[in-house]
Amino acid sequence: MIERLPLRGLTLIELVIGLGICAVLMSLAMPSFGHYLQRQRLKAAAQGLELDLREARFEAARRGGALYLNFQEGTDWCYALSSTPDCDCRVQQACRIKTTRGSDLRGVQLLQSHAVRFDPATGQAETPGTAAIWAAPGGERVKVSVGAMGRPSVCMQEGNLPPFPAC
Repeated sequence: MIERLPLRGLTLIELVIGLGICAVLMSLAMPSFGHYLQRQRLKAAAQGLELDLREARFEAARRGGALYLNFQEGTDWCYALSSTPDCDCRVQQACRIKTTRGSDLRGVQLLQSHAVRFDPATGQAETPGTAAIWAAPGGERVKVSVGAMGRPSVCMQEGNLPPFPAC
C-alpha cells in the first residue's frame, strides 16, 4: 500500500483571511503614520533653520562681511542665507549661499518670520528675537529665535515635540 504524506501549506481561504486582517491593521496605522511624518517635517524645519543660523554666524566671521537670512512667506515659503539683505530665495541669484524651500517640507507652514543680519566682527544678530514660527497640520507650533549674542534656540509654542522644550 502507498503511504500518503500529509499536505503542507495554506488554503486559499486562509490566505484571503490573512490578507484581510493585514489590510485592516494597515488602514488603522496610516493616520498615525501621517501625523508622525508631519511632526518629523516640522522638527526638520526647526533644526535646519537652527543649523543655518549657526552657519551664518560662523560664515560672517570667516568671510569678514555681514550675512543675511532672508525669508519669503506664503504657501510656497523659502529662506536663503545670502550676502545681501534683499536676496530673493525664489530666484537664482549670485548673492545666495544656501536656500531652503517649503516644498521640501510638505505640510509645514511658515506663520511668521523676521530677517536676520549677522555682524562679522561680533557674530551678533543685529535684531535678536524670533526668526521664524512654523506650524504642522496637527497643531504643533515651533519657534526659532536668535539671542542677543547671535545664538539660535528652538522651543515649542504649542504641542510637544522632543527634544524641544516649551517656550
